[in-house]
Amino acid sequence: MGNKYLIIKYKGKIVSLLFHENRLVHARAEREEENILGNIYVARVKNILKNIHAAFVEIEPGCPCFLNLERIRSPLLTNRAYDGRILAEDEILVQVYKEAAKTKSPAVTCSLSLDGKYCVVSADRPGAVYSSKLSEKVKKRIGDALEKEGVLKEYAKKKGIVIRTNAKNLGDDISPLADEIRRLSGELQEIMDAAHYRTCYSVLYKAAPSYLAGIRDEYEGQYEEIVTDDPGIYENIMAYREANPSFHIPEARLYRDDRLPLYKLYSVETRLQEALGRKVWLKSGGYLVIDPTEALTVIDVNTGKLVTGKDMEQTWLKINMEAAEEIAFQLALRNISGIIIVDFINMKPAEHNKKLMSHLGNLLKQDPVRTELMDITALGLVEITRMKKSKPLREQFAEQTKGDG
Repeated sequence: MGNKYLIIKYKGKIVSLLFHENRLVHARAEREEENILGNIYVARVKNILKNIHAAFVEIEPGCPCFLNLERIRSPLLTNRAYDGRILAEDEILVQVYKEAAKTKSPAVTCSLSLDGKYCVVSADRPGAVYSSKLSEKVKKRIGDALEKEGVLKEYAKKKGIVIRTNAKNLGDDISPLADEIRRLSGELQEIMDAAHYRTCYSVLYKAAPSYLAGIRDEYEGQYEEIVTDDPGIYENIMAYREANPSFHIPEARLYRDDRLPLYKLYSVETRLQEALGRKVWLKSGGYLVIDPTEALTVIDVNTGKLVTGKDMEQTWLKINMEAAEEIAFQLALRNISGIIIVDFINMKPAEHNKKLMSHLGNLLKQDPVRTELMDITALGLVEITRMKKSKPLREQFAEQTKGDG
């Protein structure tokens, strides 16, 4: 099958699926209707919530969004000069950074930023910072090259620049990164300049749909081609490839076979049920039980079918080591974030526990999302934290999996 990136319409969602050989390694779902995440608006302040230092602003009539006033540094007002206060009826530039969830409104910020493949450029906190996933050697190589290009001297004085993990793939030629810094800095400044001439509720910037951002952000070399059976999605992908040649996006193919839809060819329904299921079998015969709750996610490692053997401690170590690999994989696949508590099989030898923790720690370092192995608790439970960047997979698919059996 090779490594493929599928983008299909499935049960009212646009679903992106990354396959390595025959295994689903990444999945994302978004509503078919237009997404507001990342969009920049001229919003109107409806009311101030002084007791929690927040406000509700409308990005369009009847669409209130939550704005945390404590995080505001230098907001851009279009109706008056900013004097340290945000008042009701003010017109203010905001960007949506969190979608509506359950009973919560979308959340917006006054810290505007534009994402690229290799960097993020923001309107406040001037200076350059680097992804924590980049080694010190790579940071220095990129920093020296950008200094030589004169990019940091010109743009980092006025804009905040975050060098993303993808930049490590550029090698000695960092011109795509330098060009992206110039382009995004210019676009962001144009948005801010134009705001003063636009009416309230204007959309000043529309972010690319999540499935296109996903194509951009997947590490180079992760897949060989993009496949879709939707002509509209195919046209959007082709236009996105043409507009962003420096992204090195692989070829896209429009699949056509009415007798065997793409979702059936790749057993999408079965794969998603497995990715959302509570039990995950291990090759050794053991299994994981994954239980998400409001506060944290609990993962229990069980011996399952593998309960015989002369040296049981070696057996427990074998299951735990395999479980560690599967846990690291499942955290990324399911996009589990927050606190994760893992109950491994208890092992007496200290060297076995040390070996397990070292193995798990190395696996978690490979996660594109910042993930940290905290410690073993007094009860022998392993604590992991994983940064939240987007909704977990179960929430993305919640609407379509209810009652699907």
